[in-house]
Amino acid sequence: MAGLYDGLEEVAFKPIAGSYVFQANNPWLIGPRRRYFVNEAQKADIAACVRETLKRLKPFVLAAAILIPVIMVGSIFWFATSGATLIVTITEESGQTTTYNQPIGPHGSTGTLEGAEGSSVVFRVSGPPGGGATVTINGIASTGKAGAPCVLQFGSGGTTINMADSKNHTVRSARLVARTGAAPRAVMVFAVLVSLGLFGLYIGLIHVYSMSRLRPLLAGLQPSDERINLGEGMQRYGANMSNKLLALMAFGGMMMSAGSALNLTDMILTHRSTDTLPFVIVTAVASLVVLGQVAYLVLVKVRARNAGRSAIGP
Repeated sequence: MAGLYDGLEEVAFKPIAGSYVFQANNPWLIGPRRRYFVNEAQKADIAACVRETLKRLKPFVLAAAILIPVIMVGSIFWFATSGATLIVTITEESGQTTTYNQPIGPHGSTGTLEGAEGSSVVFRVSGPPGGGATVTINGIASTGKAGAPCVLQFGSGGTTINMADSKNHTVRSARLVARTGAAPRAVMVFAVLVSLGLFGLYIGLIHVYSMSRLRPLLAGLQPSDERINLGEGMQRYGANMSNKLLALMAFGGMMMSAGSALNLTDMILTHRSTDTLPFVIVTAVASLVVLGQVAYLVLVKVRARNAGRSAIGP
């Protein structure tokens, strides 16, 4: 039975007159790829090395497929439930409201509100509500002179700050309410950074190990300027990849697409905050790219199979 990575060792070879061009990754991972002329015997040795490397990496890949999602979900859950978020709702005299979020860190959270007639109000929340948490409020006149600070208890019900003009007429109010957990935008940024870090480490370890095995076979080979462009690479990739790998890519793309659709539907039906909308859009676009690539590779594979049958004849 064909393995998951069977056939991929042929993708990096391009036949030319009397020999082959082998295209290897840059030793530093980032940068232009290296290309070499190889004969039939050298091609066989390199292909065998690639096959053996993929075989040895299979347990690591399977373990990473379990550990990476677990670490991602665990770390994101920890970040999302740790700390607290301050929700500030500003209500104008006309009734118009504006809401924004900011994190409550270990040293609390500080903000400035625009007051009446050029004045301002500076507030500082000492921590999450309850447990002796306070809100310190300082009014600053338009001249820059600060008034006496006012310290209030910051309970679970929150605190309201009223801003009045010189006639003691309230022109704006701000409601400060806190909840446990990080702000949605902060969670999204953290999730992206964790994902990039984990996948970067995963790809880096595979690259270092693969190049360490391949390096002795590349020593002394004649460099080549012949390129395997993206179109040729996709053609060779589709023609040589296993059905198992193709099915795995299709499954991953469909799961990403379904998850994005569920998140977007939930956001619309529940009127949830749109802070995570960029993350949902990026995931949806990525899933469409993966599914489009899968469709193209299926077409390439079918064409290559039909061409092979035509070459064999009836």
